[in-house]
Amino acid sequence: MSDDVRSYVKSSASKSQQNASHHKIFGVVDLYVIEPLPQNVNILNVINVVEEKVPPHIASGIEGFYIGHFKEFDKRGINAMYRDGAIYVTNDQDDEADMIDDMIHELAHAAEDLYSMEIYSDNKIQAEFLGKRRMLKNMIDKYGYLDNDPMIDFLELEYRKELDDYLYNELGYEKLLTFTTGLFIRPYATTGVREYFATTFEECLIGKPEYAKKISPQAYKKVMKILTREV
Repeated sequence: MSDDVRSYVKSSASKSQQNASHHKIFGVVDLYVIEPLPQNVNILNVINVVEEKVPPHIASGIEGFYIGHFKEFDKRGINAMYRDGAIYVTNDQDDEADMIDDMIHELAHAAEDLYSMEIYSDNKIQAEFLGKRRMLKNMIDKYGYLDNDPMIDFLELEYRKELDDYLYNELGYEKLLTFTTGLFIRPYATTGVREYFATTFEECLIGKPEYAKKISPQAYKKVMKILTREV
């Protein structure tokens, strides 16, 4: 986490200590509600569902959860992030399900750090992801949507702004949804291999596991392996 984000969190937590809501999640991890949640979001309900869905060993490397509005969210256009052992989630939530989704998605990224060798060392997820990227590119090209952007690289594992801008802004979400249906669990999984893993993790825990198994079999196997591993 950058120094400015860490300083902001510490400063906000200190200033809000009297009003901040402090809880424990998984029995041992601190969770701070630094800025108030909407009235329709009960943090205790959210914690209960997350604890019910996620095995506690997944959170063993996490130092804390922080709920509020952080400058990094505005800079990157995001509403949650995992960084340097901590999970940050916006307090601007539509409902409890929205917040649960955010927390479990970031727990997936925490699991990546904790079990990176088990997840990625055999390159099976990477190969599955790039194979789907190739198919996506071929479909888009077949319908003539790549004519003006022949140099866009679909074979990068990590996030690339150029590809993201093309898919979401130039091609457009509706077309992207059409091309990715049945290929990726959802369009966001096209962003990079880490998001490919995280969306599979989410689908296994709060979606339809059988769908995840059908669409992303290698990622599904890795998710189930780390969820059920002995600790």
